[in-house]
Amino acid sequence: MATETAEGVGASRVSARRPSRSRRVELLIGVGLIVAVLVACLVIPMVDGTDPNALVAIPLQAPSAEHPFGTDSVGRDVFIRVFTAGRIDIALAGLGVIVPLVFGTVIGTWVGASRSRAVDAVVMRLTDGVIAFPFVILVLVIVLITGAGTRVWPLPAGGASILAAVWTVNWTIYARLARTRTHVLRGEDYVAAARLLGFSHVRIVARHLLPSVWPTTVTYAVADALSMVSLIAALPFLGAGIQPPTPEWGSIMYEGRGYLGDAWWISLTTVGVVMVLGFGVMLVVDALASNTRRARLP
Repeated sequence: MATETAEGVGASRVSARRPSRSRRVELLIGVGLIVAVLVACLVIPMVDGTDPNALVAIPLQAPSAEHPFGTDSVGRDVFIRVFTAGRIDIALAGLGVIVPLVFGTVIGTWVGASRSRAVDAVVMRLTDGVIAFPFVILVLVIVLITGAGTRVWPLPAGGASILAAVWTVNWTIYARLARTRTHVLRGEDYVAAARLLGFSHVRIVARHLLPSVWPTTVTYAVADALSMVSLIAALPFLGAGIQPPTPEWGSIMYEGRGYLGDAWWISLTTVGVVMVLGFGVMLVVDALASNTRRARLP
């Protein structure tokens, strides 16, 4: 009987480990794909040295050893343009996520830990109003108001408008997530003990609540970075976004849309790189979300 019990316990422990091991593999594969795209975007334009706007060959040349992704409608090397564009899209996506992540998490945690119903009501109604409005339309309106061609060094023309729009809107999601998580945490014994010891509100938020809130918002931020890449790539189809001739994933796909029958490589090679990055991001998000859920279990 004891042996059967021991075997049962051992089997349950093994089965409990398997998801964790598979998640680690999933995380490693995801990180590997993301790193591969990042390294390619950083290294290939540096090693090759070709100007992404230079006319290097005849227009609409099919992929070859000299031009792996072929050439576009005016004879520019699509391979160099795609990986140069990746620098811009990934950098903007990172900046577009980091600022709302930090600001929204701090605000949401502060509001969630506050005992003032007035503060909670005002901030949450503000976030509700922003969230209720269609995100893409709101971003597009802000981009058009600030000027699609606005240039702020070192960003390309249109980059500052995109960031201003995303920063204005996106912090609300992080604030909501942080507030919800804080409402759960503030009932924990260690938070109650900190209040009984007379710790200030700032110290409780900074030392006791934020470290437990960050995993939730950071996990969402990883997925949100992919959404940012998609948004930046979609804006050229709506008449906004990074202004030509600066290479950008969305503008490359937009320029190639009219040549899908004769020169599919212009758009589809770009889509392929974005899909590899997206698949890696989703693997990482899935692994992080699984670990976060498991960490919350008793």
